[in-house]
Amino acid sequence: MAGRPKRKAAFAEIEKRGGAEYLQEFLLSGGTVSGLAKELNLDRGYLHRILGKHEGYSAAMEAVREEAADAHAEAGFDIMRRLREDRRTERSGAEPGSKVSELSALDISIAKEEAMQHRFIAEAWNQKRYGSSKGQTQITVNVGDMHLDALRKVKLVQDATKTIEHSDD
Repeated sequence: MAGRPKRKAAFAEIEKRGGAEYLQEFLLSGGTVSGLAKELNLDRGYLHRILGKHEGYSAAMEAVREEAADAHAEAGFDIMRRLREDRRTERSGAEPGSKVSELSALDISIAKEEAMQHRFIAEAWNQKRYGSSKGQTQITVNVGDMHLDALRKVKLVQDATKTIEHSDD
């Protein structure tokens, strides 16, 4: 690390904040490597790379990966709920009969995203019951196209064969 001042400074700052334990708490509270990189005034890719190569920090991040994923899924719920409440407040404070007071495409978008968030959590928590078809191969067979293709091939074979006539002399 002698010739790497950025790396040295990043690790020193993380250590000052509490080291591996701080990193775990940061991630479990919904923080991201991108967010930490911004705080440390570093590029996200660079920080991710050096944390991944550091034995202690890499292990700390791996240990909380699943729980941190739950925190991010829950954060998605919080964002949607906040948007819905903001929109509800905006509609109730609007002048009756105005466009702002009516349900709009924005309200539908918020509801749709919230439903998708619920579906995402259901799939993540119960793959057997709500799991999507990810990882499964979907095959579509068009029998009509297969039949036409077979007829074309038969015609090509018949055209390619020539009858050779010979005499019995």
